[in-house]
Order: sequence, then C-alpha cells, then structure tokens
Amino acid sequence: MQRIVITGSSRGLGLALAREFLARGCAVVVSGSTKESTDAAVSILRKELPSATLDGAACDVTVFEQVEALWERAKEALGGVDHWINNAGVGQPMRPIWAIEPAVMESVVRTDVLGVLYGARVAMHGMTAQGSGAVWFMEGHGSDGRIIDGLSVYGASKRALRYIAASLVVEAKATGILIGTLSPGIMITDFTMGQIDRSNRGAWERTKKVFNILADNPETVAAFLAPRILAAHKRGAHIAWLTGRKIICRFLTAPLLKRSVIEE
Repeated sequence: MQRIVITGSSRGLGLALAREFLARGCAVVVSGSTKESTDAAVSILRKELPSATLDGAACDVTVFEQVEALWERAKEALGGVDHWINNAGVGQPMRPIWAIEPAVMESVVRTDVLGVLYGARVAMHGMTAQGSGAVWFMEGHGSDGRIIDGLSVYGASKRALRYIAASLVVEAKATGILIGTLSPGIMITDFTMGQIDRSNRGAWERTKKVFNILADNPETVAAFLAPRILAAHKRGAHIAWLTGRKIICRFLTAPLLKRSVIEE
C-alpha cells in the first residue's frame, strides 16, 4: 500500500487525485488550507470509499511549521510517506501586472513558490530519513515559459516551480529520492474559472471556445496521472496529460466532436 500526501486536496484536482489513489488501494492524507475545508473533503471521501485508509490535516503551506506538522501527521497516521504531491496553489485575477494589488502578488508568490519550497524541504528531510520516497511538483501555465496576457504573476510562479523541481533533481541525485513534475493541462475547476475575466464578452467567448476544445474535468486528469505516479521510477519524471500531439488532435477534430465542458 503506497502512502500519499497531497497538499491543496480539499477540492479540484487535489481532491480528484485523492479519490483516485484511494480507489487504487493507497493510503492518503488530504489537506486543505483550513480545518473546515479539510474536514469536508474527508467526509466526502469517506462516504464514497468507507473502507479506505484516509486521514486529513489542515495545512497553510505558507507557514513552515504547518508543513512540518502535516508530515508528522502523515507519518503518525500512515507510518511514512511514499509520495508527497505539492499541489496547493492560488491564482490571480486576469489583469496586467500594474493592475494587480500587492497583496495578491504576495499571496501568489508565498503560496505557489515559498509553499512549494517548504513542501520540498520537509518531504526531503523525511524521505531521506526513511530511505525512500518521491516528491512531485504540479506545473501550470507559465511552467514552459509561454505567456498569456494577464497571468504574469501566476505564470512566473509556475516558471519558478519548474526551476525548483529541476534543481532538486540534481541536488537529490545521491539520495535515491525520486523528483518529478506533473502537467495537468487545462481543467474546469473553481481555481481556473476564477482567474478568467468575463467582463469582456468577446474575450470570454474566445476563451470559452478554446476551453471547450482543450479543457477537461479534474476527474479525467486524475485518472490519467494517478497510475503513472504510482508506477514512476525515473529521476526527473515528467507526466503530462495535455501533450502537444493531443492539442493538435483536439483542434483538428473540434468541428466533428464539438466538445462542451463549460456550463453557462
């Protein structure tokens, strides 16, 4: 039984991954930023999978002591951690840099960069002590350097995340700890939809058209990622759902398939 911790798993892809791992017989600790969100996620999963090995612990990943406490909770509940998935993140409103409040900038950088660094530090300490494990980083827009007008701060944080992961592959070489990245593509979640500015009707219609071609529900992505995470064995593993080939195929078949994943 593989033991898994997922930060930011009270909703969206994190929750879908937890559900998928539990269904595959893994032991999982879910974690939201608040006790209320974490308890709600645990309640949902226990109703769906009553015999699963499941625990929950709230964790604000911007507070190092809480990240340490999450590891200790998982160690106590599961006996150790085989996979630590740095999934927690926050987004930004779709605006240019000069229109973003400093508090929003700070929140994105603290959660999406510093929170990831804290998670990596804690997981590496714990896994080197136990002699094995895997640390995963959740990529997003900006990881590959592409630019979308209005997502500069979030994109910069994800670009930094890829650098952190690549650096850790080198630094952890002698430890035997697997370091990997996950690329989920575009998903229809509260997180994603909350970043989109719908005040410009024309821009929203164009965005909706692209999303209906390329986006997926988190459950679909989780079903793809989970078994590949469990089977991974190569340092620097990169597991991508929405590949370049898949993007081309979807655009070519869009007139025939007429996918519709966004509800009005």
